[in-house]
Amino acid sequence: MKTATPNLRTTEQNRRLWWLAGQLGLDKEAMADVVLEFTEGRTCHTSELTFLECRELTEFLQGTLIGHDRRDSRAERTDQKRDGDPDRVKLDRQRKGVIRAIYRWLELRGVTNASMDYVKAIACRAAKADSFNRISPDALTRVYAEFCHKQESLSAMRNVELGIAMQN
Repeated sequence: MKTATPNLRTTEQNRRLWWLAGQLGLDKEAMADVVLEFTEGRTCHTSELTFLECRELTEFLQGTLIGHDRRDSRAERTDQKRDGDPDRVKLDRQRKGVIRAIYRWLELRGVTNASMDYVKAIACRAAKADSFNRISPDALTRVYAEFCHKQESLSAMRNVELGIAMQN
């Protein structure tokens, strides 16, 4: 019986991830905490990151590094004030959660090269919105739950298929 292995991160991704961690001053323990938070408790090891998770984490760390380099700019201070708004922070987390849920659903379906625009388009269609940033908080919650349910359904179907295959 052949088991499906997730599409793990590449060597190049790993190099880039650890280079960014070094640039940000993150040691192994701090990086383990970042990975644990990013994967929502699934793992703390970078070696267990999927291709898509590693890509998202690398993009996040790159954005953090760019922000770190321009810390004194006036525009960034303005952005930090806006980001301090609890409603805005919550909405941003909801958007990121929806993106992660859709990426995971696509990954379970075997799609490993989906772009961010494609994922956002899926979210817009599911929420019946014309722009990803205009999806309401209620719609984000609904879309997130919908894609989590789709993930569970796909996993259950795979388990049933594996059970049937093992019986034969």
